[in-house]
Amino acid sequence: MRLRTLAVSCLAASVLFIVGCHVPPPPNALATGSGFSPEGGAVHFGSEASVDLVKGIDSAWAEMDMDRLANFFSDTAKFDWYDGKSYDGVDAFIGRIMEDTLDNEWDFQWAYSLDANVDEPGNWVHAGFDVHASQDGEPVEHAWYQEWYYIEDGKVSYWYNTKAIRND
Repeated sequence: MRLRTLAVSCLAASVLFIVGCHVPPPPNALATGSGFSPEGGAVHFGSEASVDLVKGIDSAWAEMDMDRLANFFSDTAKFDWYDGKSYDGVDAFIGRIMEDTLDNEWDFQWAYSLDANVDEPGNWVHAGFDVHASQDGEPVEHAWYQEWYYIEDGKVSYWYNTKAIRND
């Protein structure tokens, strides 16, 4: 009888151990991919190297180092600005930056990288900026800018931004 009790106890303990060790993921656990993309599949996180590239762009732009800024973009990069104007090539893009007569101060709020097709090279970085613009020391506007960068082979080949004026 003791042998049977011992066997049943061992079996029960083994079942509890196996069941207890299989912990389902929490309901808010991230999947490796989610949502959908224009390419038709799930969206995945992209590379930290692409986020670092965008941080470098921000640094060069903040320092108004246009030579360094140019190095982050491919020779054939295309740029679409929030106001509907488009520019081909980094020289045209930098020309647009240099034409700006406002003094802009911004806070780089976020950046993350997404990969819409893990089977193909390249990924996107989405970045957000809180921008205060002034002219001759007088405040002109407060806006949120969102920028998208398509990065392939360590260079931005496409960039666009959107702008939302803040009324605060």
